Amino acid sequence: MLSQTLLQQTLQLARIELFILDLPQKTSFTSGIGVRNSRKVLIIKWVDAQGLAGYGECSCRPDPYYSEEYLDGAVMLVQKFIVPQLQKEITLAQVLHILRRIRGWNFTKAAVEAAAFQVARRLSGYSFTQDIATHAIEKVPVGISLGIYTDKGEAYEVVKGAIEDGYRRIKFKISPTVDTSVFEHINPLLFDNQVYTGFDANGSYFHEDLDKLGYFVETYQTIIEQPLPPSRYDVYQAAKDKYPSLRVCADEEVKSIGDLMKLKALGAIDELNLKLGRVGGVSHSVEILNYCQAEGIPCWIGGMFETGIGRVLNLELARFLPDARAHDLSPSSRYFIEDIVTPEVSMEGGFVQPDQFVNYEVLPEVMKRLEVAHYSYDF
Repeated sequence: MLSQTLLQQTLQLARIELFILDLPQKTSFTSGIGVRNSRKVLIIKWVDAQGLAGYGECSCRPDPYYSEEYLDGAVMLVQKFIVPQLQKEITLAQVLHILRRIRGWNFTKAAVEAAAFQVARRLSGYSFTQDIATHAIEKVPVGISLGIYTDKGEAYEVVKGAIEDGYRRIKFKISPTVDTSVFEHINPLLFDNQVYTGFDANGSYFHEDLDKLGYFVETYQTIIEQPLPPSRYDVYQAAKDKYPSLRVCADEEVKSIGDLMKLKALGAIDELNLKLGRVGGVSHSVEILNYCQAEGIPCWIGGMFETGIGRVLNLELARFLPDARAHDLSPSSRYFIEDIVTPEVSMEGGFVQPDQFVNYEVLPEVMKRLEVAHYSYDF
């Protein structure tokens, strides 16, 4: 729950703008979901009567393969069910009430909330320290998430570069079809350098794939992110029976604090990858962070290929997880040919200092160049 001072902050809404952008990536990225060559994204801009602007990023995919949301549907939802309910004079609490009436569509609601939140926090002087129980750290440790590689030489060089860059964790996307000989080729590099290694399966291992999952459980003795399909406790139990040492980091499985509580009650979670968009935004994320702290659930902040707009907000929350070994919040330059904010998020020695980037400026000329569609609604 956010502080009442923030929630009751009155917002004089003048205009809502929707930008659909397509950001070219430096390289393609392959996961258990599919191949991505560019980042198509919805940016929401909230402008108040004094010209103060707040931005929110909808980080769902363009397809419904990570969650039930997809980008074109997100645009339609905002246009048809959110914009018509907004008013010229409205509090942040009223905005949240509008959003919470909508079932699902967490990424979309998170983007609208973030845009309004950015304006409300500036008007009210809000700080996350008012609502999050843990202390904030100055530097956030970040890891790198690597896609699925089929070329052993390419994989070796990418891993070598990540080690040299100082990333605090190297995480690999995996699936039942992955070629484990690629990992055999890079294992000496990982083991000799004592790399903190992780794996993310995006829920791609079913009953019939558990033998293949065993390679990663037994070879690395590390936590595996969302190895099994969301909500399939039967598959989880079968995997635990087969591999008692299996430790699971929940991702797609947790869309709300209720989901997290159920996993905790079942004993089916060892760690949480918290994504702001996946759980519905800032307000829900703060609630989950405090719950994890109270219940002793290790937690870190994950990413969805966000632009600087979403990435900086992620980094702000990551500051309040002092025990996390690494977050999936690599610098913008890792993914995009150009970002839409300045300064771009950058890293030094495997750490990012969020305070250097919280006052970013959006680059309208870059947004215009990357624009696929633009909609504007006056109040």
